[in-house]
Amino acid sequence: IKLVAQTHPSVLETLPIPVLHDFCNFFMAFSSSQAHITNPYLRGKLLEVMAMLIPRDRNQGFEYGGGNLSNLFQEHSIARQSLIPTLIQFYVDIEITGSGSNQFYEKFHYRHFMAELLLYVCQHEVYRAAVEREGQKTESFVRFVNMMLNDAIFFIDESLIKLAEIRKIELEMADTASWNAKSEEDRNQREQLLQQTGGQTRWGLQSGNEVLQMMKMLTGLILEPFMRPELADRVAAMLNYVLMQIAGPKMMELKVSNPEKYSFKPKQLLTLVVDVYMNLAKSETFSQAVIRDGRSYDQKVLTQVWNLLRKHGLKDEAYINTFYDFVQKLKEMENDQMELDQQLGDIPDEFMDPITAELMQDPVLLPTSGNICDRSTISRHLLSDETDPFNRKALKMNQLEPATELKAQITAWLAEKRAGK
Repeated sequence: IKLVAQTHPSVLETLPIPVLHDFCNFFMAFSSSQAHITNPYLRGKLLEVMAMLIPRDRNQGFEYGGGNLSNLFQEHSIARQSLIPTLIQFYVDIEITGSGSNQFYEKFHYRHFMAELLLYVCQHEVYRAAVEREGQKTESFVRFVNMMLNDAIFFIDESLIKLAEIRKIELEMADTASWNAKSEEDRNQREQLLQQTGGQTRWGLQSGNEVLQMMKMLTGLILEPFMRPELADRVAAMLNYVLMQIAGPKMMELKVSNPEKYSFKPKQLLTLVVDVYMNLAKSETFSQAVIRDGRSYDQKVLTQVWNLLRKHGLKDEAYINTFYDFVQKLKEMENDQMELDQQLGDIPDEFMDPITAELMQDPVLLPTSGNICDRSTISRHLLSDETDPFNRKALKMNQLEPATELKAQITAWLAEKRAGK
């Protein structure tokens, strides 16, 4: 199938429907069961071939508008029932990279095909409903979202750093006198670095855009997993960071001579991030998380984003006005938080999270060490490392014990401070 898809993809369009359903039966049976295939990389190969059954355009070799592939996923009963949980579980399972550095990058190769399948099938209501059902399975879906965040941060951060490097080399080459003064060996090295960095940047931006497309689709369907205590701050910080980079004071550092060559489409990236932002803006938890981000949240940047949306006509007037209203809401919330911080003054040490040094909102006891942390802090840690950070003993989320007495003390202290006593 892979060979046909790569050489004569139009043949797939004309295969009899029962044959295509048999292919899907095979892919679903083995990609969805760890009992049959324990190695996630082998399951990834099956999903890679399954993604080749997605109908595509003429410029990708298809001649019949998808032909018999057009309704394959909508009509295949097993895929309708099991494909979404299979894709989400695979995204988590493939994180186990082993000891080789190649496997770290190989997981992204297979996650690309998972993303292609997810974005394609979720054009159809039956699959969107399946996503909403999976979102109710809190622990597994939260791990999936956490890994998507890790990927988005990795791709976008690395790519924007490399764009700045590309700009630096281009400026060197533009200074003809200085460039010609370099030795031939130095020029060759810089040109090779430009080519290598360009390829890495293009791959990173394409991959990062794909992850953001998934986030846009998912946040349009379900918010709660993204707003869990262990994830809300990370989600807000990632979005704020991207907006800071492409619309903040250093955005000129990303101005390269041919951005399309590196798949850098700043207007498209801006609107994509804003779409995720506004999907999440329906949640008060997100608003609080945005203003807590001391690294990248900046009212000036958000105002500049609003100006760019208007200037380039990237969204309609109603959307832009809604974004502006949200920015103003954040400004008011920020002012209220600053007043509250002044009222609180010095926070008692026993109310402070020992890891983040911030006031705890939901303190929990770690039975493995006897320490107390905020639930959001320790939950964020356990998503990637199921050990007690104080003694490295095995620790799972369901072992955390609410510190109810301490929480009551914190609540009473806050009420007292807010009353001005």
